[in-house]
Amino acid sequence: MASPGTAIDYPVCLRLQGKRVLLIGAGTIAEGRALQLIEAGARLRMIAPAATATLRRLGAEGRMELLERAYALGDLHGYALVFVATDDRRVSQAVADEARVLGVWLNAADEPDLCDFTLPSVGRRGSITVAVSTSGQAPALARHLRQRLVDQISLHHVQLARLSGWLRERLPRGPDRGRLLRLLVEEDIRGLLARGQRRAAWARIRAELAALGETT
Repeated sequence: MASPGTAIDYPVCLRLQGKRVLLIGAGTIAEGRALQLIEAGARLRMIAPAATATLRRLGAEGRMELLERAYALGDLHGYALVFVATDDRRVSQAVADEARVLGVWLNAADEPDLCDFTLPSVGRRGSITVAVSTSGQAPALARHLRQRLVDQISLHHVQLARLSGWLRERLPRGPDRGRLLRLLVEEDIRGLLARGQRRAAWARIRAELAALGETT
């Protein structure tokens, strides 16, 4: 349980494909944020007085819009999500003040008191995402724990995630689908995949689908 006055984050996974996102700042942290947002499919505009070579390349390739200038009041209009990554507290505070007025959700790197949301340490294997948050209090610990968790994700876990998605699209909702999805993560089919017995696992899945009147 959190101590009195300690804020607890509510974890969510945002789908940013095609969404307009603003990033203000330059340097290593800003570059990392930009790469993550582009990977997530965001329509990114970045405002930075001195961009890195990587950021200029991304702008030239059309993967984001880069404005090489300082932040100015009014830049947040039209955005629902804004990131600021600068080592100038005055700039971060000014961006936060505008965000509050406009009702824009803001993350400020290394300024947890200005944030509406914090960023977990994220690792991915296929469609599996592991995120560890310390509510902005211990980023290094979050990275350490995230890596330990990601190291435990094996190829058969990725295969199980793909199979689950395929079955969810193929079968109608109901107890039969729920039972089959549970079989994937219980020892039966999961164990076969973990031991590298893919043909045996598929044979079991086909048998289950046949019992439901489905064919592969």
